[in-house]
Amino acid sequence: MNEIQLPQGRVNAGVVRVGDTVRRPTGPWTPTIHAYLDHLERRGFAGAPRVLGTDEEGREILTFIEGEVPHDADWNPGMPNLWPEHLRGGETLRAAGAMLRALHNASAGFVPIDPVWREHGTPMRPDEIVTHGDVGQHNTVYRDGMAVAFIDWDGAMPNLPILEFGKAAWSFVPLGEDRVNRNGGWPTAEEMVERLVVFCRAYGETRRSVIRWALQHSRQRGVEKLRYWKLNAAEAAEALDVIARDLRWFSEHEDTITRALD
Repeated sequence: MNEIQLPQGRVNAGVVRVGDTVRRPTGPWTPTIHAYLDHLERRGFAGAPRVLGTDEEGREILTFIEGEVPHDADWNPGMPNLWPEHLRGGETLRAAGAMLRALHNASAGFVPIDPVWREHGTPMRPDEIVTHGDVGQHNTVYRDGMAVAFIDWDGAMPNLPILEFGKAAWSFVPLGEDRVNRNGGWPTAEEMVERLVVFCRAYGETRRSVIRWALQHSRQRGVEKLRYWKLNAAEAAEALDVIARDLRWFSEHEDTITRALD
């Protein structure tokens, strides 16, 4: 059967579609991820691929989820990115927030045995759950403009669910420098704050202090991921600069965000 190469992520290569399946390279973390996906299936969470085993080349076999995944070969989290018009609506945003809440609800109770994580190096704490690890529009399948599934689960890791919520808000709303948002088709910071309120309500979190904490600390902790990325000095400096610019933006707009969440 023919193999169709799928868009490659920052750390994933060799991902292909074969019929109604996806074949992906495996790693030491794969058994942990498969146990997590099996748990989500048992809990009835529909927004993740199902594990079907491995093929003769040792690649994992997952179900292929039909739909659209926004992808730009030149995508860079610190540069302007133009979103498709049909993925900018409030209902699309609400669907993403609601699906994230459903994921966190389904994840509760999963405690892996002897886990191995791709981008995480500390034991799971009692107040943490296993999370997707890289939730955002770039890892979301859309159908008819609605978010229906998350993909690329290799980065799953223990985390506070509120921190994954904060990280997701930066991507789905999106939040960040006005320059970036304007060039990506979003005109003002005020519109972004309005969309943040929509996302928070869809997820089910309305506490102002909790939301502010999640937005700040989820972005700060982006620094921790850099230790797992193969970056040269210039690339590492740019990644750190992106985080710093986002935190400055948040500091400048924190009062506006607080008022909008009233």
